[in-house]
Amino acid sequence: MLFNSIGYLIFLPLTVAMYYALPGKWRWTLLLAASYLFYAMWKVEYVLLLMTATAVSYFAALGMAAHTEKKRKKPWLWVALTVNLGMLFAFKYLGFFTGLISGLSDLTGLPGHIPYYAILLPVGISFYTFQTLGYVIDVYRGVAKPEKHAGIFALYVTFFPQLVAGPIERVRNLMPQFRQQHTFDPAAFAQGLRLILWGMFKKIVIADRIAMLVQPVYGQPEYFHGIQIAIALPLLIIQVYADFSGYTDIAIGSARLMGFRLSRNFNRPFSARSVADFWNRWHITLTTWLRDYVYFSLPSRFKGKTAAWRLNLNLILTFTLVGFWHGAHWNFLIFGLLHGLFMTMANISRPVMEKFNRLSGLSAAPALLKTLNQAATFLLVSATGFFFGQHSFASTLALIGNITDFSNTGIALRQMLQNNDFILSLILIVFMLRFEALADRPGFKEKFIRRPLSVKYAAYLAMLFFLLIFGIFSRQEFFYFQF
Repeated sequence: MLFNSIGYLIFLPLTVAMYYALPGKWRWTLLLAASYLFYAMWKVEYVLLLMTATAVSYFAALGMAAHTEKKRKKPWLWVALTVNLGMLFAFKYLGFFTGLISGLSDLTGLPGHIPYYAILLPVGISFYTFQTLGYVIDVYRGVAKPEKHAGIFALYVTFFPQLVAGPIERVRNLMPQFRQQHTFDPAAFAQGLRLILWGMFKKIVIADRIAMLVQPVYGQPEYFHGIQIAIALPLLIIQVYADFSGYTDIAIGSARLMGFRLSRNFNRPFSARSVADFWNRWHITLTTWLRDYVYFSLPSRFKGKTAAWRLNLNLILTFTLVGFWHGAHWNFLIFGLLHGLFMTMANISRPVMEKFNRLSGLSAAPALLKTLNQAATFLLVSATGFFFGQHSFASTLALIGNITDFSNTGIALRQMLQNNDFILSLILIVFMLRFEALADRPGFKEKFIRRPLSVKYAAYLAMLFFLLIFGIFSRQEFFYFQF
């Protein structure tokens, strides 16, 4: 069931109405049933995977809680890691590795060709796997207590607003909320509706419109050159942002209708002044998950220059894993590797750049320096779109090869400027970025809330009007559902 579907527009109000109608002690059962129904609408068989991940993580945590010594906890941890990562590997990465082995076998003539049949990737498996793993690791480390109520824990894993594409929640934030008695709060309900409307606007009006411009370039790169590809690269990153942050807004808003608070997953990433800053603002719950459970777990006990190089190597390894989390393909591995290399090069060159800024006078012009850093970051992130938007390495090479051909730039620009969807997309992008910048200013939301009802309703109706008139209603899936 897609958020941008008629089914969800029926499912959500019914669930919220029943939630407030039921006594507090029965609400978790409603939410759990609704969450399993929500997930089963994609493929009912994959509910078994979700139940398996839930059951294994639940019992592993209880098993660890029965012991105080880590050596006795460790077998339970390994059971949870093996089962959860094993399912993720089987459904998401097995094809990649069997293809790699078969390719090497064909190349060398050695035996080893492995037949493999394509399996439909269970929606949300990358997200709920990380959420369950974070839980069992926290219990193992002693920073979280195991949840003894099986139903509450199952709801923590399956809570429908964030089940299929995050935010990836931590036990300390979400689990306690299921035991709280949420009374109807008009302010929270209105906030939820605003977030849902804004998320729908970003997805249906902005992201899906940009997709119409970008998909032909990535789908048939041999027909596009120079300026067309150069413009498609940043448009892809903006499309993914509008799509994924739009999903996140709908998820957070849906939960807010019932009084729950989900974690913020985006913080104006295009205002980032470095690639590291970008990842502090983009898909925040994934970045912090990998920081806490992967990066800090890698060897780093060195001194002097060795320590600096080791930390940079850990950074590269972690972001290569970020790429691999996105998909079992060389393109995603390279995408993650590039981000890790960008951050490593920034770390290594920091003393040189600071000296250059002082000598050039840029340090005395902080506004200009900030703008230049933001522009450079955006260009670097956009350049990785060569790999992020493609599942075919051959198509990626075609894009890279064709971007150097600017022979038909004038014709291409005229065609773009005559395309109403291109012009409207540019206007909408500026509006989205400007609006979110204003919304983050201290006091902006409070000032809006204090406005007369007529002003607020006029704003809501205007956005709804734009959504209905300019929306692309082809029911495209959210971009991150493929991960």
